[in-house]
Amino acid sequence: MAALHLHDRRQVPHLVKVTTRILVIDDDACVGKAIGAIMAQRHCETITALRAHAGIHTFQMSEFDVVIVDLFMPGMNGLDTIARIRSESAVPIIAMSGFRLQNSLDLDQDFLGMAKSRGATISLRKPFSPPQLVAAIDRSLGLASSTESSTQ
Repeated sequence: MAALHLHDRRQVPHLVKVTTRILVIDDDACVGKAIGAIMAQRHCETITALRAHAGIHTFQMSEFDVVIVDLFMPGMNGLDTIARIRSESAVPIIAMSGFRLQNSLDLDQDFLGMAKSRGATISLRKPFSPPQLVAAIDRSLGLASSTESSTQ
């Protein structure tokens, strides 16, 4: 979504992005609502999908700046969801999960580490605080913009 803004009457008008759009794919509706409430305070638009296939369909039908994916959902899991989205787009993906393999210090053995190997930009362990969520989104957007500018 873009809007026309004149910063100075002498300047040529240009399009600027008005809001950050976030897609949350999580089978727990409360998590989606909480993320939406936190990000609404930052004037972000949050869309929630309760299943992986619905999230992929929503992603394909619209443009998003960030996708947040829970790793453990019924049906298609978050690891496969991340791989599917990554095969179509370079959008920043934040993997989130509260599950950790007992006594695992090796990230490759941890599900969040596996998510990064499938294409997640950043991982976020549940439970997380509002500042941790905001920082993860800001970091993922910063990583995406620095990657885009280095490839152009």
